[in-house]
Amino acid sequence: MEKYPWWNDTQKKLADDAQQLVNELMPLAQEDAWNKRYPWRIAKEIAKRGWYGAIIPARFGGHLEEWGVTGACILCEELGRMRAISNDFINTMCNGGAHQITDHGTDEQKAKWLSRIASGELHTSVAITEPFAGSDAGSVETRAVAEGDFYVLNGKKRFVTNTGAASLYMTYVRTSEKPEDRKKYKHLTAIAVEKGMPGFSIEKINELTGYDGLYNAYLNFDNVRVPKSNRIAGEGDGWSIMMAGLNVERTVAAATSLGGMREALSYASFHLERRIQFGHPTVDLPTNQFKLADMITNLSMSRLLTYYTAYLFDQGGDSALYPAMLKLNNTERLMRDFVLNAIQCMGGDGVTKFYPVERIMRDAKINETAAGSNDVMRMLIYRQGLKQMAADLKVPRRVMDETLKIPMPIGRAEELPRYRATEEGVLEALAENYRVNPGLHMTVAELKEQIPASDEEIVKILVALEGKALARLYRNGKGAVTLARATYDGLAKAHPPEYYKYRPVWAVDEVF
Repeated sequence: MEKYPWWNDTQKKLADDAQQLVNELMPLAQEDAWNKRYPWRIAKEIAKRGWYGAIIPARFGGHLEEWGVTGACILCEELGRMRAISNDFINTMCNGGAHQITDHGTDEQKAKWLSRIASGELHTSVAITEPFAGSDAGSVETRAVAEGDFYVLNGKKRFVTNTGAASLYMTYVRTSEKPEDRKKYKHLTAIAVEKGMPGFSIEKINELTGYDGLYNAYLNFDNVRVPKSNRIAGEGDGWSIMMAGLNVERTVAAATSLGGMREALSYASFHLERRIQFGHPTVDLPTNQFKLADMITNLSMSRLLTYYTAYLFDQGGDSALYPAMLKLNNTERLMRDFVLNAIQCMGGDGVTKFYPVERIMRDAKINETAAGSNDVMRMLIYRQGLKQMAADLKVPRRVMDETLKIPMPIGRAEELPRYRATEEGVLEALAENYRVNPGLHMTVAELKEQIPASDEEIVKILVALEGKALARLYRNGKGAVTLARATYDGLAKAHPPEYYKYRPVWAVDEVF
């Protein structure tokens, strides 16, 4: 594993230790995968080294202060080479309870659970998804009703990983039906449900495409009485706890994809160097060399994004944007740029179960859906990315250069032409925008830069122009006017036809 210069000495040593142990345990991992057996033997070896406590504070037996999220990603990258165990590790170390309890739990909860999680005695899981609520996590229907010192839970969860192995399930339930709470995302609560509680049972074990040997199930809650002392933070805080947990989960989960990338690259190059066709090793074919070159490049870029995101967390940041970009990048690259190309390099051998690349491919497809589907990641990246990059993406205002007769950017707002706060002045501004940006509307904010009036006054004038069919307005979902343009009649009223004409110097032929 390549080590980065910003890693501390304990993180660098952890990388060496993790790589050595995974090399030793790989035969057990493949044996468990063949037999579809839960990797308990590997889990015990991980527990001996305290790895489950990667992001648990030292006072509870963990290594948060010396390893941090970077250390967790280092472990996930190496364990990701063995696939199934990495899912147990992520659930127990991070999103199944440790992260939520560390950041939001009471002193009693921390004392009760964290040291047992760090030692590997207590495995955990997270229960968010339901039969009728997946990406729309705010619509969960599993209810928790307060009765004295208890909550009574009724409902169902599905696609719950680590079922059976876990003894603690971080469960997100609805505790309010008030529309105002739903609007503010204060209707959900996080409750730790413990294995063995009466009425808490497994409804169905899912037969998944991949992650052989790892239980994934539907859970049923039938009047399950959970002490209020198992509630994490306050009633109604579930959404914020869930989102914070998902950001860390997406980061460490994306790190497991790095392990799959390395395994796919390893087996592809191994095969190509030893397969002779037409008198030469198939690695001599430029097409195969290009595939390996792309894999090497994409692995390096994906690792940099992974450990930069981890570094941000370790510096106290808590961004949803980078974990979403990381999760999207790593899971899709693993599938499309690594396992599919590795299988293509290996030919028929690549689609047999005698090499692990086929298994990595099946696991990789699950990764594109778990921890938030990649389509949801794209929605999140679009919304938060544009907002975060707004200053860098702002296009400079443009005006007509009277010499060249073409639109040119300006350096300062003072260079913009000014117009009166009248119907005629606003119409002139819209007409000028037609010359500069034909086909585009103007924003109210842009008009305000050129007209000495408030937003309300400008909108009032625009509505008046709309009533005279001289302007067309766009109203957002709340009915507010946000964009405007001149109609053809408006353009004609503002200026004669010659005002809008332009001929490049090379257009010497007679035209209209």
